[in-house]
This record gives sequence, C-alpha cells and structure tokens, in this order.
Amino acid sequence: MGDRSAGGAGSDAAAGSPEAWAEVVVAGLDGAKAAERALADVLRPAMSLKEEKAQRRAEAVRAAAMGLGAAGCASAAGVSERLLASWRAEDPVFDAALSTAKSLAHVHDVVPDVAANPAVLRVALDAILSGVPFIEAGALVGVKRDTFYRLRRGNPHLGALFGAAQNLRRRGVSPGRKRKAGLKGYRLVRLDASEPPVADPDA
Repeated sequence: MGDRSAGGAGSDAAAGSPEAWAEVVVAGLDGAKAAERALADVLRPAMSLKEEKAQRRAEAVRAAAMGLGAAGCASAAGVSERLLASWRAEDPVFDAALSTAKSLAHVHDVVPDVAANPAVLRVALDAILSGVPFIEAGALVGVKRDTFYRLRRGNPHLGALFGAAQNLRRRGVSPGRKRKAGLKGYRLVRLDASEPPVADPDA
C-alpha cells in the first residue's frame, strides 16, 4: 500500500510500530463516527424521516461511485441489503442514481480495491467497528475470503488496521450487544405527519 493509502501509512507509520499507528487511525475513524451520531442526535428533533432516508441514500450512491456492489452500498448507508433493495424498488430515481454511479465507476476504471482505495478501506473498517465479522467485512467490499486473509497477512499496515478495528470493537461492546451486532438494526420508525407509515422489510 502506497504512501497515500490508509492515511499515509508509508510515512506516518515509519515513526513507530504499525500497531501503534493503526490504533491512532482507527480511534480517529471511530471518533468521527461518534461525532456524526452526535450531530444526528442534535438535529433529530427537526430532521424528518424523508431527510434521514435521503442522507442514507446519498451514502449508498457514493459507495456505488466507488465501484462497490449492493452489499457495500448497504453497509455504507447503514442499512440491510434487503432495505436497500426495497428503496430501489419503490424509488426509480434512486435506483437510477445508483446505477449511474456504478456506471461512472466502471467507465473511469474505479475499482473497489481495499488495498489501494482509502474510501473502500474505510467502508470495511467502519463495518468491523459496527460489529461485522472480519471475513464478512471483506465480502462487503467485494473481496474473496482467501484474498482478504492474504491481504491481512501480507500487508503489515492493513493487518494492523483490521486488528485495531477488531480490538476497539471488542473493548467497546458488551456481550449482550455483540449478539445483536450487524447491519440489521436500522429501523425507519419515525413518521412525518404528512407521510404514510413506512414498513421496514426487516421488521
């Protein structure tokens, strides 16, 4: 992995061990996620269901523009693949936006390479921090099991990042919550007065 990937691994990690560097990087990612949750909590009284869905759909489109498939797009949006598919079926414009974003990635040879694309690497790390098992995080970004393990073993910085994400997740999650970890906890239950009820397919 070059100097520009994973936060400049070639330069920043040179001053210390990959493990110490990875702990700092992953703590920063987790802190950014916590900040995003805090901002959402502050705005939630004024944020409508429609606005929250729009935000999550935008994250899915961004992931598609990185060349990620349905699993990666759903993970980036923080929803299940089933809910993402439901959104596509009910909203032709959103469906077209995802298809266009994926076509854009294809035309410009954007490959969802977890070892070369920092944005894709972040999707995998965020998934691990959210409780997704290591091997499933690889599948989310389109990496086969054996290839994902080889990347971890063969690249000290990637291995350190994955290990740091797993360690932070273990330290921050109670045994009861571990059983419920994954991407299926998102429920669209808040309703706008002007909108009919929306059923989550996963409910």
